[in-house]
Amino acid sequence: MDLSAYQKINTIIERDSADATYKYALLRGVIEICQQYGHTRQDDPSTARVWFPLGLLVERWILYYYPIFSAPAFIPQKNGERPDTEPGNKVAFRKYFTPVIDFYQDQGGFSVFYNDYARGLMPEEIQPAFRTLVKEIRNTITSMPMKHLGFSQSKEHYSVFQYTKPLPRLPSHSRIDRGYLIEHGGSFSISRDLCTIFEYFGSFISGEECILKKWAAFTASADKTKTITEEAVLSLLGTTPTTERALADARAIYSSVIDRDGSISCAWSGKPLREPGAMDVDHLLPFAIWKNNDLWNLLPATGSVNNQKRDRIPEPPFLASRKEPIIGYWDLLHDHWPHRFEREISVSLLGMNSLGGDWQEHAFDQLSEKCTYLIEIRGYEPWSI
Repeated sequence: MDLSAYQKINTIIERDSADATYKYALLRGVIEICQQYGHTRQDDPSTARVWFPLGLLVERWILYYYPIFSAPAFIPQKNGERPDTEPGNKVAFRKYFTPVIDFYQDQGGFSVFYNDYARGLMPEEIQPAFRTLVKEIRNTITSMPMKHLGFSQSKEHYSVFQYTKPLPRLPSHSRIDRGYLIEHGGSFSISRDLCTIFEYFGSFISGEECILKKWAAFTASADKTKTITEEAVLSLLGTTPTTERALADARAIYSSVIDRDGSISCAWSGKPLREPGAMDVDHLLPFAIWKNNDLWNLLPATGSVNNQKRDRIPEPPFLASRKEPIIGYWDLLHDHWPHRFEREISVSLLGMNSLGGDWQEHAFDQLSEKCTYLIEIRGYEPWSI
């Protein structure tokens, strides 16, 4: 592996000037995409670059900035930034967040927003404001941090990132969900070497000692009131939407099987579960690692097996031995929630390919590859019974 790309990105983090937190949000988002969405990657052998959906990056920014902008106290994300009612510098897209945050404020906030967005249930009255927010974030990403990142070294704009030009139009009458951003958001690229660095070492680059720590330190220093601490910002940067509703939906489906058939089998041990109260809903890929509550990632399990598995990764040979029951549960979930299941598994495993007759095989192969990556590259502990 050529480690010059690793040296280059570390130099960029240390030396590139930062007038806002955009640089940190860009790098954090791209690292997560390289590590979790490799199935959406398109390689260009002629340029040695790899391309990803730009919509995934827009989505990352929405999830990063929503908790910060919705916090009770004003938290600056740009040098000299002050509330909208006061003169001063402004984050380019903050004001476009306001209608979305205000709409969901009395409905459950961040988590309810995310559930509506992810499941394609966003009310029509807020969809125009959300589309505008997406457009403004996308414009900010491509015209600011993507343009300037690496300039301290190369003295050239867009020396690290490139993107599709012109940016495609966001259709105004399409259903809004995660697939909407991926299908209509355009693409961005980085070098193949840098992508590999992010896959192998991205967790060290984006950890609290680097990107997140610097993001928090920047925010604290930009706060002229000196009331925002680095610790408080780190807490906000670690905020993820809670999606217990997804677990409840999966539990309801599996419980209905118990009511109908008298039992359901543990996905991992095959042992029968005869009471809904005795059933755990296990994250196939642990939530602590993958932050995924899609239906395909939720399987019935005994409490003892779930406790034994915890945050470990199914070993590929063992996973292969459980292929039949896993696909059987995927089919069950698909029967109950066809559109939702298809959109979720397309984004997370299939790369927006339409579900053909062999979608189960392709999805399972991708799942096995992710388990191999998490064990062999990321170093997580393998698990089997």
